[in-house]
Amino acid sequence: MGTFETRVAVGRDQAGPFREVTALVDTGATYSMLPSTLLRELGVEPSIEREFTLANGSKQRMGLGEIRFRIDPAAGESGVDDVEECTSLVVFGPEDRFLLGAVTIQTFGLIADTTHHKLIPAPELTL
Repeated sequence: MGTFETRVAVGRDQAGPFREVTALVDTGATYSMLPSTLLRELGVEPSIEREFTLANGSKQRMGLGEIRFRIDPAAGESGVDDVEECTSLVVFGPEDRFLLGAVTIQTFGLIADTTHHKLIPAPELTL
């Protein structure tokens, strides 16, 4: 596991609008998580609920929805210049949670280089 920050843009769908945020790349988090208020401002509503075990061991039911991600819209910060937009699940979280989790990272075909603090193309994809 390891963490570092990167810039991402998020939007309801391909038409946007998109908002740029700084997210913590957390290889220990399964799903990405963004503040519920931000997601609702973008017009995204939860489509399902799941129970999650939080880092402190407690359990909590939270909503999930789908949004469009653009990873590293400032091109060059993480060394990934040609990543396309992808849709991924996102957890509706508290106001201070901007996490980029493993599902989203893998959807883009990327891995977290925790030594150099950047996202890089996965050397090979496995099914």
